[in-house]
Amino acid sequence: MRRCICFSVLFFVMSCTNKDSIPRGIIPKDKMEKILWDMILADQFTIQFLLKDSARINTKMETMKLYAEVFQIHHVSKEEFQKSFSYYLSRPDITKTMFDSLFAHSNRYREELYKRPDLNKTK
Repeated sequence: MRRCICFSVLFFVMSCTNKDSIPRGIIPKDKMEKILWDMILADQFTIQFLLKDSARINTKMETMKLYAEVFQIHHVSKEEFQKSFSYYLSRPDITKTMFDSLFAHSNRYREELYKRPDLNKTK
């Protein structure tokens, strides 16, 4: 009887835990989105500017430097990022909403760029 009660209490406690809570030591979701956005921008910089001069520049090393700057700006280490990224990849429910948010952010960013009159001038 005691085992049944203990099992029931344990089951009740486990079912009431917040499945969306982020464990300790994991970068919060909103901060992770900002870091990922900056990393996307760093990748775009590499593609648009550094690859054009890839004969003289080690683009992989330069991209890693840009990532290090992103980590420094957001006050996280590479290890913290990797641990958090692995956690989020293991949680597709959270990852999907995070990447959907990044996709929406990129669409807004693109629309803003197209609205700027100084970028839309024809010569």
